[in-house]
Amino acid sequence: MEKTYLWRILTILLSLVLLGAAYLMNGRNILYLESISSPLFVLSMAMLLVSIILLFINDRIFLKWLRFAIVWVILSIILIALTPEYSGGWVPMNPDRESVSIWMGSLFVVLSLAKIIWDSWKEKK
Repeated sequence: MEKTYLWRILTILLSLVLLGAAYLMNGRNILYLESISSPLFVLSMAMLLVSIILLFINDRIFLKWLRFAIVWVILSIILIALTPEYSGGWVPMNPDRESVSIWMGSLFVVLSLAKIIWDSWKEKK
């Protein structure tokens, strides 16, 4: 199967745009932008790391990963939005948005790499 690089380049560009947006929002002194910029920065860094690796896999595995990534990003947005901005609140462990975004970003990288490796191994068999 021939590789198409359009979607791979678009994922890299999207993660770079989100990274730039998070950087620009971080310098503003508007309260709601500060609560969004840190989680956005962490998730875009995780996406950028995985997107670079995606340049070396075939289209079938990439499309499987893309479906996984779309679901994961939507889940991350929901969980980060439901988490209080600062520690304390309804969750016993007292996470804040930044710690949830760090965990979700870290899990995204680990699970994405595991999915890519697993799918590559299954396809070679």
